[in-house]
Amino acid sequence: MKNGKITQCGKYADLLNSGADFMELVGAHKKALSTLDSLDGATVPNEISTLEQDLNVSGMHGFKEESSKDEQNGETNKSEPQGQLVQEEEREKGKVEFSVYWKCITTAYGGALVPFILLDQILFQGLQIGSNYWMAWATPISTDVEPPVEGTTLIVVYVCLAIGSSFCILARAMLLVTAGYKTATILFNKMHFCIFRAPMSFFDSTPSGRILNRVCTHTSFFSPFFS
Repeated sequence: MKNGKITQCGKYADLLNSGADFMELVGAHKKALSTLDSLDGATVPNEISTLEQDLNVSGMHGFKEESSKDEQNGETNKSEPQGQLVQEEEREKGKVEFSVYWKCITTAYGGALVPFILLDQILFQGLQIGSNYWMAWATPISTDVEPPVEGTTLIVVYVCLAIGSSFCILARAMLLVTAGYKTATILFNKMHFCIFRAPMSFFDSTPSGRILNRVCTHTSFFSPFFS
């Protein structure tokens, strides 16, 4: 748009290569973003707003001067693009660091449920080993060998071990679901808060399709705990 009229139309790359006006606007916007990113977090908000106004005024002033020059000379000068409006997506390659797993483990209740889950798993494995050992020791090898315990005692002890194993499985499942649901809820809320409270410069330099793709990908990790 220029003077209320559409002067150029096309794809982003084509406009960068064909029009100096669009390149000037992109360059001013990129300069503003880079300047704002380099500011310290403790800077007063009034100084930031003043800096934004100065950048916008200087960018528009240079834009107007360039337009008037082109109109007087009757020709458009092509120049190199000063910056990209859309930043490239950052991706990390390699194995997942242990800090990521530790963050997921300690998110719910500070990781207080993890020792109980491990203890319950150890107790379950101990009962499983104990039941197998009990059956191997109490069952006679052949009919000629006298059994060390009676048949009723054999069944009662085995049933008690099986019931204990069942309670361990139930407790482990409940603890895992509780910890997973709490962790998913916290991470889900933090993810949405980061998006909804992000500055406008983030949405100017990040396509909405990229944001939706990341959100859908991460939400698929939380979906088993909400179903």
